[in-house]
Amino acid sequence: MRERDLGTAAASVLAWAGAAAFLICLLVRKIAPYPRWDLLACLAFSAVAFLAWWLRATGRWRSRPGRVVPAALGLEMGRQWWPPLRLVYTTVAACALLVPFFLLSFSAEQNSPQLAAITQRDYRYAPVTITKIHHTHQNSSKTGTTYTSVVTVEAPRDGKHGKAVRLKGKTTAYGRLTTGDRIGGLYAPDVPSLGIILTPRRHLASLLGGPASPGEMTLLAIYSAIPVGLFLICAKPRAKPMTPESVLGGTPGRRLRVHIAGANAGQRLTPPDPKKDSRDPDIRLAPALRLSSAEGCRDLFIDRCLDPQALAGALEGRAGWLYWAPKAEHPPDWCVAALLVLDDDRYVCGLTPQGSADLPEGASVDLPFPDARPLRAVGPYALWQPVVHGPGMYGFGLGFLAVCLIVAGVDYDGGPLLSMCFITAVGGPMTGLLLIHRRRTAYLRRLARGPDKADERAPVHDNHGKQ
Repeated sequence: MRERDLGTAAASVLAWAGAAAFLICLLVRKIAPYPRWDLLACLAFSAVAFLAWWLRATGRWRSRPGRVVPAALGLEMGRQWWPPLRLVYTTVAACALLVPFFLLSFSAEQNSPQLAAITQRDYRYAPVTITKIHHTHQNSSKTGTTYTSVVTVEAPRDGKHGKAVRLKGKTTAYGRLTTGDRIGGLYAPDVPSLGIILTPRRHLASLLGGPASPGEMTLLAIYSAIPVGLFLICAKPRAKPMTPESVLGGTPGRRLRVHIAGANAGQRLTPPDPKKDSRDPDIRLAPALRLSSAEGCRDLFIDRCLDPQALAGALEGRAGWLYWAPKAEHPPDWCVAALLVLDDDRYVCGLTPQGSADLPEGASVDLPFPDARPLRAVGPYALWQPVVHGPGMYGFGLGFLAVCLIVAGVDYDGGPLLSMCFITAVGGPMTGLLLIHRRRTAYLRRLARGPDKADERAPVHDNHGKQ
């Protein structure tokens, strides 16, 4: 079992620092000539940091034993049960990474060969008059209706001659345009063939290599509040310190003296979802620790993000007490909350079947406990699970490569290759997550069939860095 040490923590911070620098570069200079070397440097920095994280997490780059990362983000003294936070952190990370991606899409949309050609000339920005509307396309969405029009405008050539030049361009507005309307435009008076970029003055600075427009910054600030609010709302309640009292809930319970016997997986039955009109239990495939006792064996179902083989390998042979509180109104094969308290004052939180004829029932126990003592959670651990995470990372790699191609300026005139890069940048990580979920399910199914049919490619136990 590999702990999250100072090396992996530092690598994670540096990778996120690269993503933050990527966003800052886009905010300070939204549009610049391709390739965007500043953005490529940020991506390279994050890639190197992730490589260092991967080397440490997989054990290829050995870390000094005992240097476990200090507790942070609500994990004070390691008392909180941290796996429920994994989903919160994943959601927050996905929302946070979408912020620079949205700004990159705004930049790529406006950073056209036409803009580059105009700004290389003696360009000018001035109010122009619409003289002809060629065609208009209506775009309807939940946020409102916009109209995209291809128009011909009349623009002043320069102050000396006072003559006008006719230019063709495209504009988008919330209302239908008519002949004679005035709008701002960026153009090169001496080269009318380049056309005109029709845009409000508030967007002009960003087109000329300045920061993002105030409207875009406001939109991104509002969106950025989503992951921050999500973390503040969900993080604390999902990582509460666990004690036998919190598991038994003030009702008479049972406890059983057990030893860690190995890893397992199986169907976990829990009470039906109250939101669904069904009396059938919720059945899910879940990893488990096999616990042995003098009376027989029990399974402690643990969080799905945990690797039961790595956890069982790290805790193999350790002894402790398993606490749970049966509920008379539930069938015996339904699971109830349980807490495994090891003799070294660590605990594992999970679920166990409340009891049947073939399961050890343990002894009754009453609250409060006279020998109550502070406990700390097992972990954090198992940063990298090869049989689960390895294949799914190809999707993330493709998404990262697509972003690199975008900032390098591939097909930046709006061709199909650029569209494919944007689709891959979004679809690659999503495919990777789905593949990780599928591989985890397949891994648990093989584990549930027993050791004789288990996959030979199961991850090798790494006991380096045990707590």
